[in-house]
Order: sequence, then structure tokens, then C-alpha cells
Amino acid sequence: MQVLVIGGSRFIGLAVVQRLLMDGHRITLVNRGRTADPFGTRVSRVIGDRSDPQTLQRALARKEFDAVIDVISFREEDTRAAIEKLAGRIGHFIHISTASVYLVRERLLAPFREEDFAGRLAPKTEATSSSWTYAYHKRRCEVALAHAWDGEQFPYTTLRLPMVVGPGDYTERARTYFERVLDGGPLILPDGGLNSWGFLWVGDVADTIAANLMNANAFGRTYNLAQREIVALKQFVESAAANLGLRPTLVSVPLEWLNRLNLGTAFSPYTHDHDIVLDTSAAQRDLLFEPTPFFTWCERLVADFRARRDPAPSRLYATRPLELRLVQELAQLRIPGIGPAQVTAAR
Repeated sequence: MQVLVIGGSRFIGLAVVQRLLMDGHRITLVNRGRTADPFGTRVSRVIGDRSDPQTLQRALARKEFDAVIDVISFREEDTRAAIEKLAGRIGHFIHISTASVYLVRERLLAPFREEDFAGRLAPKTEATSSSWTYAYHKRRCEVALAHAWDGEQFPYTTLRLPMVVGPGDYTERARTYFERVLDGGPLILPDGGLNSWGFLWVGDVADTIAANLMNANAFGRTYNLAQREIVALKQFVESAAANLGLRPTLVSVPLEWLNRLNLGTAFSPYTHDHDIVLDTSAAQRDLLFEPTPFFTWCERLVADFRARRDPAPSRLYATRPLELRLVQELAQLRIPGIGPAQVTAAR
């Protein structure tokens, strides 16, 4: 097939393109060209900002496409522009969305199901402004696609993803935990690291897309993708440490304390105030979705980290001295009836 990928040069998009090339598809990338990709002459490229209508126009002037995969739509107007340019000219449009669309819903508890999208939104606050705005605009992208399906049968499929993990994650979220385990110092887990995730291995995104190009049964539908296991942050850290051959000292610190000390949770990017767990039964039924088990991908992720380890620390490691000083100070606390606070190794 001729496939147009909007994005395609980093992490999820990169994995998708690699998988499609393995299947023999002919790929054209549309992106700003700021990040080098490893594909050489195996792909065609259109360089430009996707928010510029002329960018898609130039891509469409070159050839006809069977399918389009949009990895980087974050605004309703970008999705609407894609619909306008592509309607009647493609066979399938796959939109990558996010589990964050559920987190701005009012009074919604996990596990989240696709139909939970509808309903009243929680108000935006100063504390949630950034994440709320991101989720809101991703919701508007989805609404635009749903309207296009209802009005003109625009053949879209939306995939809602939780925290995606795997090689090439430019956010360095997993790496920041591995670095702290390896330095041997205590590792702070906000609120004990008890918030839960249904992570998703990046290869599973690519495999699902490759297996469902032109799947007419998925047109006009939205699907959650996630691993089957529900994993707390603490479990993730312990499993990663075991694969590194270490037993870390984990220190539970109340989130409120971290915020008051202006440390926050940036150093622990898998900390979240919601349990992010998705019901994936629809994807298993309609897309034959089979996620990689947690212990399998965690071992692979650590192995990739070892193989590619950069001696320079990640940007999220910058607060490490503050974290270690906080742990030292906590160890000196004397709580009536208890004595000095205890910092104990994870069991």
C-alpha cells in the first residue's frame, strides 16, 4: 500500500514506519524535518509544518495514498484540515490519541472504556492547566473525526494510548528511573508509587496499526490499547531494578510535601494523581490486539537501556542532589512514639 505518515521521525511514529516498511508498504513522511530519521531512500519525504495547508497539498500532489496515519495531531484545526484535504481520496485514516481524554472527565473511575469519553468535563484549574488543555484539544480532534464519519463516512479509526514505553523514547521517562537505581542512592516514590498504569509497549502500537490497515470493521470507531496487567509505579521500579541486578532503597514521600518543597514530581514522570487503566476488550475483539506482557517488555526495555546507555545524565536527573538531600533530612526526623524515620530497602 501507499501510506502517508504525518510525523514518523520519533518514537511511536518511528516504530510505526519501521513496521510498515517490514511489510513492504511504500511510505511517505510528512514532518518538519527537524529530527533525522534512519530510513534513507526507503521512504519519500515532504518537509513542512502540518498546520500549513500547503504541506498536505504538496504530499497529495505526488501520489495517491491508500492510508494515512496521523501521529502528531494535537489541535482540532489540524485534524479538520486533514479531513478536508483527504476526504474521498484515501481508504483509511488512523488517528493516534491518548488516554488523557478520560482524565478531564468529571467523576470518572478506572478502568476507562471507550464510551466513557462522553460526559461533563471537570473544570480546568491552575494546577491542571497544562494537562487539561492537552487532553481537551485531543478530545476536539476526536470529535472532529466523529462528525466527519457521521456526515460523510470519512473512514477513520482512533487509537487511544496510555503511557507508551520502548526504545527511542525521547522523553527519557523510563531512563530517569534506571539512572537512579544504578547510582545506588535512595529513590523517592511520591505517595509510595502506588498509582497504577496500564502501560503499552511501542511495538504493540506499530503491530496493531500494521495489522489493521484498511480494516473496514474499524471505520468510525475508537479503541483503547494497553497492556493487560495493572502495574503500580513501585512495581515498575522494582521489576526494572531486578533486571538491572539491583535492589533499590525506595522512600515514600507524600506528594504534598514534594510540592511544598518545590521539588514536585518532574523527577518521577510516571507519577500521576489518577490510576490510568484502560479496558481493551474492544481492541482485542475487533483488532485482534495482543499486548506484550509487562515482564517481557520491562526486560527488553532495560536491555535496550544497557545497550545504548549514554554516559551523560538525562535532563530529568538534574534534581538528583535535591532528592538525596531530602531523604537525608527525612531520616533525621523524630516522630513522637516512633523515633527517627526509617528508610528501608524494597522487599
